Amino acid sequence: MKLATISTIVLALIPTGTLAQARPSDVPRQIYGKVQVIDGTTFEFVKTRQLIRLAGYEAPRLAQNATTEGVTWPVGQVSRAWMILRTLGQDVNCAPIGRDSNKNLIAHCFVGETNLAATAIAEGIGYAFNYRNEPQVPAYFDIERRARGLGFGIWSSPDLSPPWLYKASPEPGEQSDGGAPATEEGLPLPLPVTPDKALSFTQVHGG
Repeated sequence: MKLATISTIVLALIPTGTLAQARPSDVPRQIYGKVQVIDGTTFEFVKTRQLIRLAGYEAPRLAQNATTEGVTWPVGQVSRAWMILRTLGQDVNCAPIGRDSNKNLIAHCFVGETNLAATAIAEGIGYAFNYRNEPQVPAYFDIERRARGLGFGIWSSPDLSPPWLYKASPEPGEQSDGGAPATEEGLPLPLPVTPDKALSFTQVHGG
C-alpha cells in the first residue's frame, strides 16, 4: 500500500477559499473538544456525547478487508485507526453544516488547520462522497483523483468495494467516481476557537 508524502498532502490542502453553505437554525455553529472515534467517519464528543459525521466523506466499513499485491489487510479498521491517531489527545474543531437522515450532525472538522476529511482522502484512507440531500464538497473530488492516480491506500486494492455498495446505505446523491466537475470553490476552513461565553448553544459549545 502506497502512502502519501507530506508534500502531496500539503499541496492538496492549500485552501483556495471558503465553502459558503446555509446552516439550519437547529445546528450549532461550532463544536470543539476531545472526541471518541466510532468509525472512519464518525466520532462522539466526550463531554457532550454529540455524534458528528464528517461531511463529504465516506470510509470503508469496519468489517471490510482489502487486498494489495496479494496481501490482505483490514481496510475498515485501518480507516478507524487513522482517525484515532489524528485526533487522540487533540481538540477537534467542527463546523456543523446540517444533519443526516438519522438526525446526526454532519460537519467539516479540523485538528488545528488540518482538514480531517481532506487529509484522509489525500492519503487514500477514504472517499469523496455525499449522500442524497447532503452538501457536496467538490474540492474533495479533485483531491481524490490525485490519490487514485498515485495508488494510495484504498486505491491500491482494485477489487475493494466502496462502502455504499458493501452494505445497504441510503441512496447516494453523488458517488465517488471521479466525475465531479472542476470547481473554483476551495476547501472548508476551520473556525477560530475563540468561544464567547455569551453565545448560546446554537452558536458555539465545547465537546
